[in-house]
Amino acid sequence: MPSVSKDLIYRWGVFPLWLLLTTTIFFRNPLPIDETRYLSVAWEMWQRGDFLVPYLNGHTYSHKPPLLFWLFESGWNLFGVNEWWPRLIGPLCALLNLILIRRLAGRLWPDTPLIALKAPWVLIATLLWTLFASSTMFDTLLTCCVLLGMIGFYEAAHASFNKGWGYFTLAIGLGLLAKGPVIFLHLLPTGLLVFLWTEHGSINKKSWYVYLILAILAGCAIALSWAIPAASAGGEAYAGEILWHQTADRTINTKIHARSFFWYLPFVPLLAFPWITWPRLWRNVRLTSISKDAGLRFCLIWLLAGLLIFSSLPSKQLHYLVPLLPAFALMCARILSLRDAQRKLLQELLPALFMSLIGLFLIMLPHVPGLSKLKWVQLVQPYWGLSVITIALTLAVLVVHFRKLSILSLSTGLVATIFIGFIFFFEYTGLQYNLRPAALMIKDYQDKQIPTAFVGDYQGQFNFLGRMTQPLTVIAQEQVSDWALQHPNGYLIYLEKDKPEQAAYSQPHREHWLIFRTTEQVLSANHS
Repeated sequence: MPSVSKDLIYRWGVFPLWLLLTTTIFFRNPLPIDETRYLSVAWEMWQRGDFLVPYLNGHTYSHKPPLLFWLFESGWNLFGVNEWWPRLIGPLCALLNLILIRRLAGRLWPDTPLIALKAPWVLIATLLWTLFASSTMFDTLLTCCVLLGMIGFYEAAHASFNKGWGYFTLAIGLGLLAKGPVIFLHLLPTGLLVFLWTEHGSINKKSWYVYLILAILAGCAIALSWAIPAASAGGEAYAGEILWHQTADRTINTKIHARSFFWYLPFVPLLAFPWITWPRLWRNVRLTSISKDAGLRFCLIWLLAGLLIFSSLPSKQLHYLVPLLPAFALMCARILSLRDAQRKLLQELLPALFMSLIGLFLIMLPHVPGLSKLKWVQLVQPYWGLSVITIALTLAVLVVHFRKLSILSLSTGLVATIFIGFIFFFEYTGLQYNLRPAALMIKDYQDKQIPTAFVGDYQGQFNFLGRMTQPLTVIAQEQVSDWALQHPNGYLIYLEKDKPEQAAYSQPHREHWLIFRTTEQVLSANHS
């Protein structure tokens, strides 16, 4: 393939891959409980005409700042209330991730422009990033802020001092509005350890740290321009939550997603798949020189410091690490750009072999001990696994034909695999991840003024999907009998492990059952 043609594919071909990933939002409904909750928060803010204080089911919602909700509402202002616009926000932020990582790679290795072209291809096919690229969550939005801040660091240390600190200030301000103080955990280690990734004597350390502090303060001022009016409008409890407790409690003594220090360790292969299965990556590591490559040092500090910090925090979720993945992608793009003359065909075929093993695993999924008990797994047909094996065989044929594996073909194969995976997964899960029918029933009850209550912990799953205009009553289990006696014509909604014998309506919900019972059914069961 001529060099010019290959460069054009590297430059523009990643965007059709992004578009393929983006179309997956049309094959599935908003996922409970996270996506449905964030849509409901934005919907309630819209209903109330309150763009300062987020609300969920009639109560102030302090768990997240409002930037994502503002982005949802900006589209509603233009196109009217709809579902497709807020669900496009995550993919659009993912697109911006790809553009920003190319910009950063061009700054880190200006003498090797091919790295900047390859970096987005590596990122789009890094499995954890690929899985969350189309989600209606905060991760790709926060990753945009992290990438902007990293570009700011490099600019400030090299070419454009004022522009660099301007980028960093904006990254801090937007990051705080996107997901709160977690932006500091992603950016500050790289900024504080500047002397490790810059050439000796290239910056004035005292001046650097002064500007770092000033930029942080300016970024905080951006966020406080929302937080102070919101604290005043939301009341004392809400003010305490957003200004202190929400951050301090969840980072120090939280029990939410609390896990051990080493919890992330077994998932490292997932974070780095499929690149860690490529022997050329490992072989080329020996050709690198960290001491002579400031760009690699920059990315290594970003990645390792982030992993150490997030492992130290008690609350852990896999998607918390998504903003670290550009550092990994940049390192892979750099290492794979090194020329290694010893390319053995069998080693180049190894990623295709791993992909085919995944396909074989999917074929055997209904027979895997433990997993075979899951409702959706029992419905899995061999077609899913066979599709993945077909992609793996196509990848292997390309390797044999060209006598080597390319980033282009591996990335395309991985994205195609995830695209097919989304289609099959949501076909098999059916109503397990689709709360729309239940939400519309609740909306109908409310319109008819039929009393309805949710029993237990309600996360706003139904408010947006049903376009509900009233909060859903939430009661504890011990209040059920009294509520049923007071509302003889009402309905109670439960989440239970087992399929009900008696219900007005039921549907599978993840690995539980969502159940609607009339108060008559509830009282009858209590008396029996």
